[in-house]
Amino acid sequence: MALLRKDQLAKIIQDEDMLATPLLVLCIDTFGIEFFNWEPATFNLECATHFGVQMPDVNRDKVWALVTVLATDLVYKSLESFIPIANALNDSEADFNVYDPVTGDEAAWAIAEINLIDPPDKQNDPAKRFSHDIRRYIGETLRMEGVTTPPAALAPYVEYDRDPEEQVGISAGPDPDFVAMHERRQANERTEIERYVTERMGLLQRQLKSLPLVSGSLANAPPLVRSPATS
Repeated sequence: MALLRKDQLAKIIQDEDMLATPLLVLCIDTFGIEFFNWEPATFNLECATHFGVQMPDVNRDKVWALVTVLATDLVYKSLESFIPIANALNDSEADFNVYDPVTGDEAAWAIAEINLIDPPDKQNDPAKRFSHDIRRYIGETLRMEGVTTPPAALAPYVEYDRDPEEQVGISAGPDPDFVAMHERRQANERTEIERYVTERMGLLQRQLKSLPLVSGSLANAPPLVRSPATS
């Protein structure tokens, strides 16, 4: 039975389609939250010892992205931290030395998973946890993607820099076809962002329920600021 579980764990941690939250839960179940303070080399060694295989770099970055979210406020205050953390939560390696821009759908998912693992205080505006620079970056990203009206789930986290005299929206003159085309494109872009978040949330729920945990069950899924044993 122990050997079977070890094989399951090895398969899970090597699966680069695993999302960050299930990987973090698995690590907490195995090592406890003490691993938050480990050096990367220690973490790599302990993973190899307990799971029998090395965790791929991209999965390791997912875990440390969420550790950073839980242990610091960098993801909320620093754009330089938000970008690689968002990349890691969207299945890319976190490289602090190379600029890898975050897309609108990636930003939406990163914020969704961050809020899931570190729920905001209900008494305060959750968007205000994120700095002006981060909200402005998301707004500029959406603007470059042609989205001037963000989807509802992302709207609180968006700021657009505009000249006070700039007109909001489009000036399309009398051509209703152009207006309709613009609005369809906006709607399609918002739908794609929302679909991406919805699909990943469903995947996250399925992955959590499939984890072979020792300390407890997460069948009902996050919030996960608590230990798996208290689920």
